[in-house]
Amino acid sequence: MYSDNMIDLHQHHTITNPFPTLEGTGLDFDIDTTEIYLPEPYGLHDKPCFDKKAIVRLDENGQPNDFWIVGTDYYHKTHKEFFNTIEEQIVNHFDPNHLQDVKVITRSSRNGRWGLRDYTFPNVSVKITSKQTSFETTIELRIIAWNGLDSLTANNYLLGAIDNYCLNGCVWTQGDEEDWTKVKRRNSKLFNMSQFASELGHAAEIFYHRSKEFQTMADTALPLVTAWEFIDKLELTDSKKKGLKDLTHNEFGIRGGNLFALHSAFTQYSSHKNEDYFRTRKLKHEDSEPEVMFKREEEVLNILTSKAWKDLVEHNVAA
Repeated sequence: MYSDNMIDLHQHHTITNPFPTLEGTGLDFDIDTTEIYLPEPYGLHDKPCFDKKAIVRLDENGQPNDFWIVGTDYYHKTHKEFFNTIEEQIVNHFDPNHLQDVKVITRSSRNGRWGLRDYTFPNVSVKITSKQTSFETTIELRIIAWNGLDSLTANNYLLGAIDNYCLNGCVWTQGDEEDWTKVKRRNSKLFNMSQFASELGHAAEIFYHRSKEFQTMADTALPLVTAWEFIDKLELTDSKKKGLKDLTHNEFGIRGGNLFALHSAFTQYSSHKNEDYFRTRKLKHEDSEPEVMFKREEEVLNILTSKAWKDLVEHNVAA
């Protein structure tokens, strides 16, 4: 691991850490673990639970202020340990020029049990042009990493892009069993943080290779009625389908009638509240909105990596 301000590189040189620290965010806290004691009947002494333990959140004075129950084999770590390892892999393997001006958004939910960092790299970018309207935008490399300190969220990262025109978070839509653009690992006793993050060092190379997909989508004509038919077949509520159709109509007016416009309608839904189109449900926890909004990104990822989307792309690219 490394300090907040400096990163050890190959044990001989240090460079300035380009990422902001977690200090002052909802993820900046330490944890501890403790046994759970179960009451014995007949007034006997309590005994430890053999298959559960408690993770305790500590305040700035080292005093407990929250706790949650997990299995005894649960791999526990702080958000600082998780994100520091992610960022260490990026720094150790990225071209230093790619790290300049990196933008980082930090989000938390469930009193800090859930955490996410959203990294955008302006110096890793490609231009996308739509034939029908000559519309141009630039997409930049985006890495999202998120995890939970309880048993409700695994360790995850996702490689994608940010569309500079609308700040939509874009996702690649095609992959195979060797695809490293989305990685998920459970917090089991066999979990290894360094192995989990190791492939992130190749993110820039993957971005340049996979971003060809976006230009292919922009080059592929798609009738608006076909886009709406695709939306109608999705397992969504009627109100959500109507909202997505409205967004698609808007995107076709800007980007032209192509697959990229339909893709952008989905990522517009996942990246922005769009309260005129989509109702937001009441939240159990006051700080849960970032996690709820991110679930839209996971929802859209499932659509854009589905067989139905793949068939739509292959049929229209071949037309």
